[in-house]
Amino acid sequence: MIQNSIFVVNDEPYCLWEVDIRDRNIEFLNGLDPDYFQYLVSIHINADDEKRASIALRVTFHHAIETLFSLIGAYVQAPDCAYAWIGKCSNLELRKFVQRIRNMEPGIFTKLTIASVTWENIAQSVFHTYQPGSQRQADTVKCFSRLWLRLATEFTDPVQINEYNSLKHGFRVRSGGFALVAGVEHEYGVPPPADDMRLVGKSDYGMSFFKLETLGKDKGNRSLRSRRTSVNWSIERVVLLLQLCYFSIQNVIAALRFANGIAAENCKFLRPESGDDFDRPWQYSPGVTSLNIDHVINDHDTISLTRQELLDKISGDKDR
Repeated sequence: MIQNSIFVVNDEPYCLWEVDIRDRNIEFLNGLDPDYFQYLVSIHINADDEKRASIALRVTFHHAIETLFSLIGAYVQAPDCAYAWIGKCSNLELRKFVQRIRNMEPGIFTKLTIASVTWENIAQSVFHTYQPGSQRQADTVKCFSRLWLRLATEFTDPVQINEYNSLKHGFRVRSGGFALVAGVEHEYGVPPPADDMRLVGKSDYGMSFFKLETLGKDKGNRSLRSRRTSVNWSIERVVLLLQLCYFSIQNVIAALRFANGIAAENCKFLRPESGDDFDRPWQYSPGVTSLNIDHVINDHDTISLTRQELLDKISGDKDR
C-alpha cells in the first residue's frame, strides 16, 4: 500500500509518497556515521603538514555544523521522513531556518509537541528520554541549547559562509593566518615608531580569499568587484568545537531513532562530563578573527550594467 507524509522545509510544503516510509527512514538513520568526524580529527590533529591539516580541520568543522543543523531541521519538521527533509533542504534554506530559530521567530512549523521552536524547546525534546527528571537532564538541556545558539551564530555569519564556500571549492588565495598591530600617529601620514605599535591579534592558522560584491545600488546591476578577506583560526577552538558537534550530532540521531520507534536503550546520548567543557572553545581566540582591507572603488568610477546591456555588448563585439 502506498503511504504518504506531508512535511515542510522551512515554509515550503511537500508530500512524500512511498511504499515503506518508516523502513526507509530507519535505514537512513542507521546509515548515519557521526564517528566520521572523530575519524577526520584523529587523522589531522597530529599531521606533519600543520597548515594543510588546519585547512582540513576547518572544512570538517563547517561540514559538521551543516550536518548538525540539517539533522535538527529534520527532527523539528519531519522526524518521520528525515531523509526527505534533508534531501529537499538547500544550504540557503537551511541557513534561513537556523536564523529564524536564532531570532525566536514565531510560527515555525514543527511536528514536535513543543510550544514553540526555540533552541531550549528543541533540546528538551531531544533529551526527554535522557535521565528524565534529573538535574543532569536539566543541565544537559541548558548546555546543549546554549551551544546550539552559539553554533547558529557561526553558521549564519556571512564571513564564515564565504570562508566555507572558498574552502570546499578550493578557492582560497593563501593558507595561513595574519597578525594585526596598531598604533597612534604622532604626525599625520607618518607611521608611529615600532615601539608604539601594539599587537591586536595574531594566528599562524587561517586563510585569505576573494569575495565578489555588486557595485552600486541599482536593482539588476551586474557590475562587480572583488574584496580580499583574511580570517584567523584557533586550532584548539576548532578541535574542541568539533568534539561538541560530534556529541550533538550523535544526540539528535538518537532522538530521531527514538521518535521512529527504536527502543530507548538502543538510542545512545553523549555529553562532556563537565558543563564547563561547553565553554572551553570560547576561551581560545586569535584576538582578531577576520580582516577586510582592500582598494577603494567608488561607484562613480564604474558603470551600472544590466543583464540585457551586457548581452547587447557581447553580441555587438561578436558582430564586429
